[in-house]
Amino acid sequence: MVILRVFEQGFRTANRRLRMTVYLWLVNFIFSVLIVTPIYFLINREYSRSLAAEQMTGGMDLLWLGDIIYKYQDIFPALVGWFLIPGILFALLSIYLNGGIIGRIVAQNEKMSLANFFGDCGRYFFRFFRVFLITLLGYLIVFGVIFSIVSALFKIWTKNASSEWPLIFSSNIKFLVLVLLFSIVRMFFDYVRVRLVVENSKKAVRATLSNFSFIGKRIFKAWALYLLVGLVTVILAVIYLAVYQLLPKLGFMLVVAFIWQQAYMFSKMWTKILFFSTEYHFIQAHKPSLP
Repeated sequence: MVILRVFEQGFRTANRRLRMTVYLWLVNFIFSVLIVTPIYFLINREYSRSLAAEQMTGGMDLLWLGDIIYKYQDIFPALVGWFLIPGILFALLSIYLNGGIIGRIVAQNEKMSLANFFGDCGRYFFRFFRVFLITLLGYLIVFGVIFSIVSALFKIWTKNASSEWPLIFSSNIKFLVLVLLFSIVRMFFDYVRVRLVVENSKKAVRATLSNFSFIGKRIFKAWALYLLVGLVTVILAVIYLAVYQLLPKLGFMLVVAFIWQQAYMFSKMWTKILFFSTEYHFIQAHKPSLP
């Protein structure tokens, strides 16, 4: 099958670009440390000598979080800004890094280097930023209009329900529709980014419009390939969670748990490359028919 062959090609490309996975993990790790460090010192100052410190190692606790928000309520707006601004910066960082990822995937025969990677990051940043703005419009249309219509139809169906089962069933179906719509929109604009690099084009709007024809003719193949890579992502996440829950969160095992977390983050960077790699090879497989 074409899908399996393309998946295999993308898998091999992602493995050949393993050094790029290291770059991505390192950049994301440094960014996370810069964001988390001030919050860590704040929590350490308040709870390092209390029993609550032991509970925090098990995960987020709304009680201590509420307590610290109450105590520092005067600076809470600043804390919100502290999270909001990094969120915007992280979005820009992702756009920037996507240029390097796709650029190095397309440059199959070139040697992988840090200079080439960041060179592609800068080269494609503004093209991808325009795609990002168009993507926001796409999400607004899909979730603000299409999903609202779907929700309204389910609401009509469950309006006179005599038991809770139709409500449970409809909520599950709506969630599934939400996830599927999200995957389609994300996949669509992934192909727009890849095509901009493959065709060395700066016209984001034109690439978006022509992509409707390309994806529309082979939507099920492209979507099946995307979901196949998504399945790999889910499997890795399940393995991570299963092992993480078994790890004790005391003493030296905290270090082991941290290493395991970073191994999972590394796998997420790898699957991100796998998504773009399979999409690149899918485009190459249908290149003669590109509009």
